[in-house]
Amino acid sequence: MVWLELFRVLHVIGLAFGLGGATIAAVISAKAAKDKDVGKAMGKIMPSIVKFIWAGMALLIISGIALPFYISWPIDKNMLLVKHALVALIVIMGIIMGIRMKKKKPIKVLSIINLILWYAVTIMSVFL
Repeated sequence: MVWLELFRVLHVIGLAFGLGGATIAAVISAKAAKDKDVGKAMGKIMPSIVKFIWAGMALLIISGIALPFYISWPIDKNMLLVKHALVALIVIMGIIMGIRMKKKKPIKVLSIINLILWYAVTIMSVFL
């Protein structure tokens, strides 16, 4: 029972890190597109935010793999598969955004898509 609670807490923390980081990244990206000074600062700020997001993603994946072994109530397998697909898309989008950021290319649209995916996963987490 202790393991179930530990992994649930880690899952919530991971979700908070990822969703919070993605929200901050989307806001900064939107501001950077309008203000060149923010765009310059974005290059210095985003690496820390990205690490925060990836830490959240790591917590989500580790706890998400462990949780089904400790859960005793029925899980909607179809919703879980959709959630896993969305998490995979978030990982792919994160890699693409990281590559684009290194090449100094705009990521505003990708950031918004990533944010929508994070919110979708969060909403699905509530109902799963």
